This record gives sequence, structure tokens and C-alpha cells, in this order.
Amino acid sequence: MSSRNVKLPPPTRPSIAPFVSDVFRRLTAYRLSTLQRYLLVQNLFLNGLCLGVGICIYLLQDLVENLDVFVQAGVGVGTMAGFFLAKLPLILSQILPAAFLVSLIVQIGLLVRHRELLALQSGGVSYTALVRFYAVYGLVWCFAQLFLAQALGVAGQRAMDRIWAEQVRKEEAGQVELRDIWFLSGTYVVSVDGAYPEQRRGRDITVYVYGEGNTLQRIIVASRFDILGTGWELHEPRIYETLTFEVREEASLRLDISQDLEVFGVLQTRFEAAALSLFELGRIISYLEGTGSNVERLRTAWHMKWSYAFSLLMMALIALALYTIFDSVYLNIALGLAIVFVYYVLFVLGVSLGERGFLSPFLGAWMGNLLFGFLAGGRLLWHVMPDNPFDFLRGR
Repeated sequence: MSSRNVKLPPPTRPSIAPFVSDVFRRLTAYRLSTLQRYLLVQNLFLNGLCLGVGICIYLLQDLVENLDVFVQAGVGVGTMAGFFLAKLPLILSQILPAAFLVSLIVQIGLLVRHRELLALQSGGVSYTALVRFYAVYGLVWCFAQLFLAQALGVAGQRAMDRIWAEQVRKEEAGQVELRDIWFLSGTYVVSVDGAYPEQRRGRDITVYVYGEGNTLQRIIVASRFDILGTGWELHEPRIYETLTFEVREEASLRLDISQDLEVFGVLQTRFEAAALSLFELGRIISYLEGTGSNVERLRTAWHMKWSYAFSLLMMALIALALYTIFDSVYLNIALGLAIVFVYYVLFVLGVSLGERGFLSPFLGAWMGNLLFGFLAGGRLLWHVMPDNPFDFLRGR
């Protein structure tokens, strides 16, 4: 017998395209069941009710605190309405986690009181199915909270600050002064005594120009400068040549400096995190890291925005975990409000420790989420373990 050489085809790498298309097809073809639509509509109603009550309490307290200031400033009702309307997205983003937790506790309590939860379990719908639905539902709310805080909230915060500064405090716009700024830009080490970012000008600037081998070649001093789109223009600068000891003066000198001075205003003032979006914070962190500045506070604020948005998922797990221990809606509401208080304390404490460098920015901002996620998730996992720990993954 003669042997024949069989040449096998080269191995092919698995393509990710069929997997992606299959996932996309499943998502587009997915339809909510009757139970899921019922739970969704009921929670939207309860959540809207809790948010409405929370907004009214918040606005009433804020109005009582600031009414004297508005009256003394002589502003009209329209200005006051515009101020609180601009503040509305920020209020919503602040109270949404607590309102979401209370709405879930009340909803599940109604299911228990009306024996609907017992009927669902008798019909083959396990508590695991509810956990899976509310986990996905809470995740959707996380992204809604992120958009509310980072898009509408940031714009509203800036409009609110502008109304407060210009119409209530009667401050002139564009008068913010930055003092004692140092930064590195290419071969330049720049020192500025005073700068006005809104007016794109500054005063008392000193530029140290370095060459090869980090040797100081010249020192440029000017009493004022303008920030242009193509660089900085120094007016009547005095140039000191360190190699030849020559001193000369010029009418103007343009240097290739492209530093955004607004980022230094973030460090020099205790800024409101709500006034900066995630994109702006990331851009500022990149700027300041290149100059060797300490960005622990900014990086903590960046992680804080993400962790606060994903707190809604933690609230969903907490509400579900409470009903594996107690069936009383009143007791669970009291425990839920106490947990919210403890969560906010841990959140503020973690952020403060992260800003001061005692914890990493990630751990400081996510400390509350990690702790309550571990406790609530562990309790839910323990609750489903006696039946089948893989039912949650299998979709049963």
C-alpha cells in the first residue's frame, strides 16, 4: 500500500464577529415579559413619587436658607426660578440613590403584602429571577444617573454659579486671578505671578529657557503678557543671556507656550466636583501629570463620579438583600434609610482619605460600593445557595 501525504489546512483563528452579531441580534430581539413590564411600570411610578417628595423637601430647605440673600440682592422671581431650575439636575443626581432604594423597598414590600411574591414563587418564578431583573434594571439606572450628573448636572451647575455670582453677589465676570503659577512647557520653565484666564492675559512672568544637557541658556522677564492661540506674547521683555551675560530688551516676543491656565484654577480653589465633567477632569489630569503636579485630589474626584453613579446598583442589591432577612416594609424602610446614611458617611470618608493620599483614589472613591456590594451580594448568594447557586447564571 502506498501512503499519501495529507496536508491539513492551517488553523483558523476564531472570529469575534459572529459572537458580536449574535449578541446584537439577541438584544434587538429581546422583549420584556408581562411580569417585567409590570415591575418596571410600578417601580417607575414609585421612584417618581419618591423623587418628587425629595425634590420638594430639598427645594424648600434651600429656599428657606437663601431667601434672605435673594431679597437683599433685589432679584426677581424669574431669577430665583431660573436658579432653582438650573439646580434641579444636580438635586436629582444627589437624591436619586436614596429615592431608588426606598422605591425598591416599597415595591418589594407591596409584592410581599399582596401575596404576589408568594404567587410568583408558586408559579415557578424564583427570587433569583427578581434579583437578576433588578440587577439589570439598577445597572440601566447607573448609566442614566451618569448622564444626568455629567451632562445636565454640569451644565446646570455652571448656570447656577453664574446666576449666583453675577445677579446675586453682583460680581463681575472674568475677574478670577490665579497667583504664583509654575509649569513646564517644552524647553521652558515658566513662572507667573498673576494670570487672568478669562481675559487671556497675565502679569509678571519669568521664563527660563534650557538647551541641551539641561543648561540654562537665557532668562526672559516681562511685566505683562497675552495668551494667543499660537503661543504667548510677552510685551517689552528683558532677555538675559546666561552664556554671554548680554542683556537686551525687545518690544514684544512670542514664545511657543500652549499651557491651559484654567487647570491651575482647579488646584488653587476648592472646586465643586459637579462643575466639571468626566471628560474635563480627565483632560486636566493629563495636563497636570505632564507638569509633575499632584493630581490625587482630581483623580479621586474622577473615580468619585463613576462610583456615585454605580451606587444605584448597590442600592438595588441592598433592597433585595433586606427582604431575605425581614418581610416588614416599615422595618426595611428604616433599615434602608440607616444604610443610606452609613453609605454617604463612608463615601465622604473614603473620598477625603483618597484626596489626602491615605488611600488610593480608586479605593477611596469606591470604598462604600465595594463594602455594601460585598455584604449585599454575599447575602443574596447565600440565600440562593440552598437551591442552586447556578440558577442566577442560567436565567432560572
